[in-house]
Amino acid sequence: MKIKKTLLKILVVIVVLLILFLILRGVVESTLGKKIADAAALFDKGTGGQPGISEELKARLEAADGLQNIAAKYDQVYDEYSALRSTHNELRELLNSGSGDLGRMYDLNETLSKNFIACREALEPLTEGKAHKALGEFQNAMDEAQKVIDVSGYNNAIREFTGKVLDRFPASLLKGLVKEAAPALWESAGGAA
Repeated sequence: MKIKKTLLKILVVIVVLLILFLILRGVVESTLGKKIADAAALFDKGTGGQPGISEELKARLEAADGLQNIAAKYDQVYDEYSALRSTHNELRELLNSGSGDLGRMYDLNETLSKNFIACREALEPLTEGKAHKALGEFQNAMDEAQKVIDVSGYNNAIREFTGKVLDRFPASLLKGLVKEAAPALWESAGGAA
């Protein structure tokens, strides 16, 4: 009889602890989880009045679209066109997927720049008139969007958030209870931005 009472008490304690854990997790998710999601959203929303990196990537993809439309008319630049198109499609798909793989996006953006330049340089001697003028306009659009990305305060905002929130007690202990992963930095998948 004593064993049954002891087992019942243990079971009650376990159930109470489980309920407390679930309540704690819900509270942490609604507070810390929301803060993490808000910080990660800076990639799309931007910081300090600047547009988000994702918007600038879309502008770069749009410029690459324009260049591809010209390149598609010239068999002589098929290799350059194919490389640009492949990188463009992969970056657009990754950006639209919402996967949050910023390292891969960073690397694809770098490759997009290289492929864009190679394709534009291959087209320059082949084009004239409006098409030739458009090459420069597309390059300017690529460069302007990249300048905004380069001065983005996103990484600083994420580092500050991590230092002031995620690396401090009690968040440092509780962040494992949150579904949302800590926001990634805009840097190469290899870690060197």
